[in-house]
Amino acid sequence: MVGIKALHIAALVIWCGGLFYLPGMFMLHPRASDRADFHRLRMLTRFTFAFIVSPAAVIAIISGTALVHYRHASGEWLMWKLLFVCLMVFFHLYCGGLVARLGRERNAHGRSWSAALLAVPSLLIPLVLWMVLGKPTLLSGILPFVAAP
Repeated sequence: MVGIKALHIAALVIWCGGLFYLPGMFMLHPRASDRADFHRLRMLTRFTFAFIVSPAAVIAIISGTALVHYRHASGEWLMWKLLFVCLMVFFHLYCGGLVARLGRERNAHGRSWSAALLAVPSLLIPLVLWMVLGKPTLLSGILPFVAAP
């Protein structure tokens, strides 16, 4: 159990770091000085996405699912945490689409768009952390038909 938790945390750190790193790499593409520079940066971005960030995401999700199963975790906080993790997965897939587009288009989006992408992991990752560490009850005070645990 401790090994699964350590694996989950390590994979999560790599995945979350990658979700911050990829938009930063997208910001560098328009600044490439020549074709060779752009090609090197594109290969580095593809390698980072395909061989570092994506495997870490898969390992984080599988090990997290195992932890939920073994600990019999439940509660409103878990539902919200899983929702935010799903949003992280969608953002990951969106970044993958941008990486794929880099092969066809030099500037898929401008530099300011890539900088704005940093807002997504900046919001989602702390929300997931808050759900795990705080286990808050969000709806019990708002909706009268939701009972507090």
